[in-house]
Amino acid sequence: MSDSSRTRLALLGTMSDLHNKPVSYDLRNLQKIVTDLAPDLLCAEITKEAWEGGNLTLASLELRGALAPAVAMTDIVLVPVVPSTEQFADFAPLGGWRQRIIQTFDRLLRWGQRRADNAETINGVWFGLFCHSICELTEMFWSKQDLAAWESQNQVLVENIVRTVWNNKGSRVLVAVQCQRLHRLIPLLQKQFSLFDLVGYQNL
Repeated sequence: MSDSSRTRLALLGTMSDLHNKPVSYDLRNLQKIVTDLAPDLLCAEITKEAWEGGNLTLASLELRGALAPAVAMTDIVLVPVVPSTEQFADFAPLGGWRQRIIQTFDRLLRWGQRRADNAETINGVWFGLFCHSICELTEMFWSKQDLAAWESQNQVLVENIVRTVWNNKGSRVLVAVQCQRLHRLIPLLQKQFSLFDLVGYQNL
């Protein structure tokens, strides 16, 4: 029997600009998933300064086109959890052979996302393994400084999620992040198992 007083936390992987393409997991579907789940708290990839200042110009497509509208029409409270605006693609080299290799990996990931098509598959085990593998290969071609910055950003993101959980015990918390982050966040969050139950988004 589950303890209803325990905080439940779920991760929902998103697909960046592919949500604006002809796939089942488009912006409308993402917004519907969030509104139907109706979490108490929605941790999202936007800085505190940008969210509190109402500045969404540098926010991801999924936040501008789905998450923010879902919050606006419900009682969901959005919690900004990223320390900076950089996303996965921003850490790639700007030129040379490393960039060309990374672009190949990116095309492969986007192919996989298109084939997966829907939210359940994107957030499933097999696509997770595929995405994890592509991201690991991609990160091998980043500079040491960029890799360290990416790791640091995700560490701070997890610390912000944990702080949110700690301050809102017993809540239902949905964390919506681009799927490239999931293989970084899940192991870090699993270390905090005493604070919450990590569940699939469908079971939130």
